[in-house]
Amino acid sequence: MKCYNCESKIERDVYTGDIGTPLEGRSLCEECYENGDPCAVVFYNQDDTPHRISTSRNETDGEFRVKWRSTDPWRGFYRAYSDNYTPLNSAQILNGHPSQEMLAEFDERTKELFDENGIDNARAFSRSSNPNVHHFDIYARNDQVPIAEQLVTEAKKDVDYDNPKWYRNILFDESTLNILTRLFPERKIQTDFDAASLVDEYGPEIMDEVRKRVGRGSVV
Repeated sequence: MKCYNCESKIERDVYTGDIGTPLEGRSLCEECYENGDPCAVVFYNQDDTPHRISTSRNETDGEFRVKWRSTDPWRGFYRAYSDNYTPLNSAQILNGHPSQEMLAEFDERTKELFDENGIDNARAFSRSSNPNVHHFDIYARNDQVPIAEQLVTEAKKDVDYDNPKWYRNILFDESTLNILTRLFPERKIQTDFDAASLVDEYGPEIMDEVRKRVGRGSVV
């Protein structure tokens, strides 16, 4: 028998990919089963014990499962899903970006509020094709979602989660954002998402529009 993953002949024990992994139910050699690529790490409540999910092993015993979501043929990211937990908030952790510290505070604040109110919760940190970007998701038990959503809203206010400053300098540097803000005042650009939407709307003609507005003296 051959290993489904590496296609080498399995000389000894045959392993089977765990439930909820990309290799679920596949016949694997010991090396591929034990050392599958990491996909996500799940934490429950205030417990700091990591429950890792790889391409072959699932330490949540199938309570959470992972799926790969492609953004193009070369890039994408994993997301964690559960039948017992409902996602409440999703964010991207960008290594070295100012928002990283805010999200750490948000994580701690939600855990505190959930613990104070008896909310059974989980957090998942999932890998993407970009080593500097990880997805951070917060979940609550299905029957506790209404209260948990209110607590998440409270935690966001406590850490200034919605301040536009956390969502700048990701795709565009500050100079570019300032120029676009002055050139397109009607768009009220505050975040990288606002700028990206503008560029997407104009497509290849964005530079022509920029030159036209520069010629009208829109940039001070």
